[in-house]
Amino acid sequence: MFHSIKAKITIISVFLSLAITLLAVSFFYYIFESNLKKGLIRSTEFGLQMTMNTITEHMNQLLYLADWGNHAEFIYQFLTSDPANKLLKLNAYQRMKEEYDTNKANDYLLRIMIGNHKKNFIQEIKLVVDGSSKDYEKATQTDYFSQLLLSPSSSWIGLVEDPLSPFETRQIIPVIRPIYNRYNTSIVGWTYLTISSDLLSDALSQYPITEDSQLYLTFGGKTYRYEKGSFQEYTFSAMQPIASEGLYKGTLLYQVTDLDGSKMTLVSYPSILDGWYLSQSISDAELHSQKKTYSFILLIILLIGLSLGILLIFSLNRIINHPVARLQKKMQEISNGDFSYDAAIEWSNEFGEIGKGINSLSTNVVQLMENRIAAEKQQKELEYQVLQSQVNPHFLYNTLNSIKWMATIQNATGIAEMTTALSRLLKSISKGTRQVIPIREEMELLKNYIVIQQYRYGGIITVTYQIEDAVLSYPIPKFTLQPIVENAMFHGIEAKGGSGEIKISIFTNLWLEQPGIAIEVTDNGIGMTPELIEQVLSGNTQEVQHDFFRKIGIHNVNKRIQFYFGEHYGISIQSEIGKFTTMHIQLPCSDPILSSEQENTSG
Repeated sequence: MFHSIKAKITIISVFLSLAITLLAVSFFYYIFESNLKKGLIRSTEFGLQMTMNTITEHMNQLLYLADWGNHAEFIYQFLTSDPANKLLKLNAYQRMKEEYDTNKANDYLLRIMIGNHKKNFIQEIKLVVDGSSKDYEKATQTDYFSQLLLSPSSSWIGLVEDPLSPFETRQIIPVIRPIYNRYNTSIVGWTYLTISSDLLSDALSQYPITEDSQLYLTFGGKTYRYEKGSFQEYTFSAMQPIASEGLYKGTLLYQVTDLDGSKMTLVSYPSILDGWYLSQSISDAELHSQKKTYSFILLIILLIGLSLGILLIFSLNRIINHPVARLQKKMQEISNGDFSYDAAIEWSNEFGEIGKGINSLSTNVVQLMENRIAAEKQQKELEYQVLQSQVNPHFLYNTLNSIKWMATIQNATGIAEMTTALSRLLKSISKGTRQVIPIREEMELLKNYIVIQQYRYGGIITVTYQIEDAVLSYPIPKFTLQPIVENAMFHGIEAKGGSGEIKISIFTNLWLEQPGIAIEVTDNGIGMTPELIEQVLSGNTQEVQHDFFRKIGIHNVNKRIQFYFGEHYGISIQSEIGKFTTMHIQLPCSDPILSSEQENTSG
């Protein structure tokens, strides 16, 4: 059932409809979730920015008061003069109190103390009850006093309990700044600020936050979780940075793991205060509430997509099922031998084109059968003609033999020798189907050809041989040497207009990168230019060929050698105009092969 086209179309349609719908829903869901999360992160960042700017503004106003001592003349005179000078101390206090009273953030400044190492100090406190004669010793003996005083830049240690408060435990932010000598870098005094943690809690208390989200403040190398107006030092079990896009350049995103193992996204906004960050965890409740609404919309889209897919399936089955069934019926009729024309399957659509093709096929089957019979008849006639053509060479051999005996009887030895050479040459050409023969047979064919040409030229061409016996059994493509010698005679020596010499050398060449058989055919003809050499090897020249060998040129020989033995072998030409031309043929030392006579004997 599932092998039918109808079943396959149904399955594919269902699969594609479902896949496209799911892909679309998944894509939109991913886009929505991504945009929703980005929107929450950006809105969170904006809220953190507003709150952190408020905290930073108040802190900067108080830090100005901490650094003010380095510029106030009354303060400097007080710190560097005799401690017994009460007038200077009073003037310094009044000047400090003026700055304290006019500072916009003084509501959060619990204490300002200015002193030196001589225990000469002045202070202004928010509550009178916080004052004590031991404030100087308590302030200078804290664990963090020297650390903050000697810090090269603004330094923070986080929230600590106020060591100068006599009645209650309260969290403060201590700030200690040195006051330097006007004439060198020595420290002549210091400014000590006690800043209430209310500066932080008042700003954070106005921050809107959901129940499942938390605020964290980081400074002084410590992180505090803010909850119900108080700060608790807190440490996450793991923090993994996340790449942030489209946010303020200093904003950081983390995937954090809480102490209870839960995971959340943390947005951290930086302050211009060194090391200060205000962070908030993303509300999962707000994220999920918006996801539910969108998930319901996506579910409706999914149902609509599936409904359209089902409708598509029924439509396709109705459009395709009937034509396919009708075409199947026609194909069954053709398989049963009914090749009649059926106009009912030629609809005006793609299936109609198939129906026209089937009708065309059925009406042409008989014609094709008749053509097949005619082709077989013609093939038999051609085979008969081939048998007839085989008679012609035998008739030619017999005729040449008769001419040879008549020439011998009449004592015409030249005619007899030339006829014998031609007979052997034609016999070598026609016998066998092998394309590669031993060098011995190639030399026999060449020598018969040379005999004929020597009679033609009246003995003005001399041919000498220098052949190693060891190379005679190695293979060579048939008709390799004859076109080369013919080229030397016709285009080399004959063109010179006088007698000439051709030297044929065949030897093993063991000095090349790939040892093999070297064949050299040298003539003392007119020579060849480099341009002509390139044309001959490329086959672009119109050589004048003769007799049976008119289609076999130097280019043809070179290509046949490379075809049989590879691109590393073939012909190269060395020549000098007016002096000589040498055809170099490089062949491999392949396995020796038997000659035709040896094959017949072994057979």
